[in-house]
Amino acid sequence: MMDIEKIKNELKDHVVDAVREDAKNATLVWLKDKVLPAAKEVAETYTAALRESAGNETGWNKFRDTVFLPTLLDGAFWLFDKALAKMLMQAEG
Repeated sequence: MMDIEKIKNELKDHVVDAVREDAKNATLVWLKDKVLPAAKEVAETYTAALRESAGNETGWNKFRDTVFLPTLLDGAFWLFDKALAKMLMQAEG
């Protein structure tokens, strides 16, 4: 037979698990809805400035500023967005 303390402790343990999971999901939503769009906006400004400065560059520096760095940033944001979407989808269902 379970006493009241065991039941109370069991309930507290499960409440903590639910809150933790809710907090994790809320963090993922915040990252996807708030942080990612703001970071993308900053990155777009940076890549526009890179491309503008590439007009004064030649060779590998031009490639770096027009292709490599913008593609690297776009790829990182794409990957981050897809990973967040998958984690949120998994959390929902």
